Amino acid sequence: MTLNNTIDIIRPRDQLKLYGYDNYFYSFKNLYEKNKLPNAILLSGQKGLGKSTFVYHFINYLLSQNEEHKYSLDNFSINPNNPSLKLIKNSIHPNFFLLDKPSSSENIKIEQTRNLIKFLNKTTYSQTLKMVLLDDTEYLNLNSSNALLKALEESSNNTFFFI
Repeated sequence: MTLNNTIDIIRPRDQLKLYGYDNYFYSFKNLYEKNKLPNAILLSGQKGLGKSTFVYHFINYLLSQNEEHKYSLDNFSINPNNPSLKLIKNSIHPNFFLLDKPSSSENIKIEQTRNLIKFLNKTTYSQTLKMVLLDDTEYLNLNSSNALLKALEESSNNTFFFI
């Protein structure tokens, strides 16, 4: 927070600590460990509740299990030195794809959805998991929605969509 009565907003992917989602986190973790986590999960609620932050933390937990500086379940935090965190922040993680509305556009374009389909058709790099975060899905146009529906229907068992 700054002294001039303004609040600095931390973007969900930059938030290293998760607050208030302990029970949800353990529920998702248990489902994953039992191989019962659905391939597509829809999270809904008012903007600003922390849904995206929760998803980034859960994705980091899954992707960093075999990494140095892995996710801490003790205090629900991401280590700033975690390799997956760095790759996701730089939008270059080979097993993670973010589909969201560009700040310069009104809608999520069909080209973005086509890039997602290309990502889904590639093999994974270092792990067997693929993670897709679909943020601001209310901004999908009709063509993007149809292409996305096809991708969701044809997803493999190692691909998880968080919508």
